[in-house]
Amino acid sequence: MTVASKKTAKQVVPKSSTEIVKKNVSAVHIGARLSLMQRKLVNAMLLNAYDTLVVEDTHSVNVSLLMEMIGFDSRNQQHLKTAIRGLTQKSVEWDIMEDDGTQVWEVSTLLSYASIRKGVCTYRYDKSLAEKLRNPDIYAKISLSVVREIRSVHALVLYENCYRYVNIGHTPKWDIDVFRKLMGVDTSVSYKQFKVLKRDVITPAIKEINKVSNIQIELETVMKGRTVVAVQFIIRPNKQLALLGLEPEDDVTSSRAYKALIECKIGKKWAYDLVVEHGEEYVLEKIELTDARMREGKIRSSKAAFLRSALQDDYHSDVAEKRQQKETVDAIRNARLKLGAELASAKKHLKKLEMLYREACLDRVTREVEKLEGDQLEATEEAFRSSLSSRIYTDDFTRSSWAGRLIFTDVYQFWEKRGVIFPGPDEMFVDGSAQTTSQVRARVKELESQLM
Repeated sequence: MTVASKKTAKQVVPKSSTEIVKKNVSAVHIGARLSLMQRKLVNAMLLNAYDTLVVEDTHSVNVSLLMEMIGFDSRNQQHLKTAIRGLTQKSVEWDIMEDDGTQVWEVSTLLSYASIRKGVCTYRYDKSLAEKLRNPDIYAKISLSVVREIRSVHALVLYENCYRYVNIGHTPKWDIDVFRKLMGVDTSVSYKQFKVLKRDVITPAIKEINKVSNIQIELETVMKGRTVVAVQFIIRPNKQLALLGLEPEDDVTSSRAYKALIECKIGKKWAYDLVVEHGEEYVLEKIELTDARMREGKIRSSKAAFLRSALQDDYHSDVAEKRQQKETVDAIRNARLKLGAELASAKKHLKKLEMLYREACLDRVTREVEKLEGDQLEATEEAFRSSLSSRIYTDDFTRSSWAGRLIFTDVYQFWEKRGVIFPGPDEMFVDGSAQTTSQVRARVKELESQLM
């Protein structure tokens, strides 16, 4: 027996919502009863091996990445080994109609070989199976990101069997016994009753698919009398979770971050999604951190796996943390400078409004004073002087008459008591400004409070 040469694990991490597994239609309709984990493994292993299915006999992937691909967080490799062992024992059958009308039946195990050594899973397909998986006449395209999110085996089986018909808009009308076999429940006595099958299998599966997948499905039944004899599913794209179509060349694919991710052995579609989701600067920062950790020998998993965690959990290097702290301090300082500049402008504006208001009030006073003559004027001035509370104010009146800056409030109150009507402060505007004096004064107090 020839032993295959050792190969390094491929760094394929299909995190992107656009990663698609192309599966032969017959392979989708596998008759083997698989657990949820085994079905996810079938999809993940196929995606990892797809590009070299027919040119290489053996395929490899890091165990940590394989677990990420199927959304399996546990570090219990025994569970993984048990699931893979089952794939080497489960058979898949095809009933193929050849061009001349000949019916051909074939059978194979899902995996012909598998091993786990030093954190790397290595596996092989039977050659005939590999050819069918790589070069089928009809494909069913399975979204691995959806597979990762699905939590029940019935939902995953129904998704796999429905998605191939998304462009048609509905599945064929499956005879109820055929449907039970497709769902892997044909040997269960309880599911012979359609109402139980619908309640425990179909309805929960539809609910989960419609919630987490890129399609929406709806059940329709075919009745014969009062008995359900066949089922069909109406299929519509889920617009909220629609797959992202990539253009041959755009701002994302030409960015430094995208090209750097490709160099890190990240799949093109996942790399595209990462740049769109996080932005170029963020991605480049995490790549720089990952490279630094690699040089320091601090990455135990694969580089791609660490990079994924760095992006998702926002890892920071010491340099990045210091840079972020500096950016935070700078942002606070700049914000205070901006507030300070606005406060200075607001105070200047307020001062101008107050000056104009004083001038308008003094203009009214001047007109009243001009009406007085001789003894009447002297008596009025003396009455005002007597009302002042301090020599400082009387001196100001002596120097500047009614226009003294220190006595403006006293002048205002004195003449107001004599029946003079002054304009309100909010009637004064500057250069067509829509802000009143009260609004400007309130803004000054607000800014002063923020800068305390």
